[in-house]
Amino acid sequence: MTAEEPLKTIIAPASARFTDRGSRFYAFAFPVMDFESIENRRTEVTKKFPDATHHCYAWRMDPFSPQEFTQDDGEPGSTAGMPILGVIKSEGLINVLIIVARYFGGTKLGKPGLIHAYRESAQLALADVQTTHLDRFVPLDIRYPYEQENRIRELINRFRLETGDETYLEQVSLTLFCRSADFPEIRGILDHLSYLDIRYSAQPECFRPSGA
Repeated sequence: MTAEEPLKTIIAPASARFTDRGSRFYAFAFPVMDFESIENRRTEVTKKFPDATHHCYAWRMDPFSPQEFTQDDGEPGSTAGMPILGVIKSEGLINVLIIVARYFGGTKLGKPGLIHAYRESAQLALADVQTTHLDRFVPLDIRYPYEQENRIRELINRFRLETGDETYLEQVSLTLFCRSADFPEIRGILDHLSYLDIRYSAQPECFRPSGA
């Protein structure tokens, strides 16, 4: 990922249908933040189209160190997955999976026809999607007494922190996502509040959609 390349992903799933000489192509674009979600989406599409001739896909993941994968699923080499991946890259997207389920229509399309069909299907799936930029975040696992709830909520509101898992037992356990640029100041505040039995641990930096 170069510094000039925008870090963005799609906000919500999208789909489209393309036909060529009797073959039907059902394309689905998904935002994916981890590899488990990739497998879940693949399973979802396979169950929806169990009798499709091919389930071809491509994904691009991890803004820190981009990883890419393509699957032709029986189509001639590089005629399905690679065209799909090319669309993802040309749109400057990351953390995106596109799956295309094809029903063979009886007429062979040839390699150029397949490349065009899978590329067109992927482009149609992304035609009207909304995108959001990805920001760097530091996840914070925080534990504090119930009586300090207001202080934590003030911190959340002041820095517009995003919240994750919350657990209410003897104390409150909460995951917060702070933008990396704000982390030094937030860390200083939390260090100062340690006398109130507010404890925290910072997790490795990650990317998340803005406003996720």
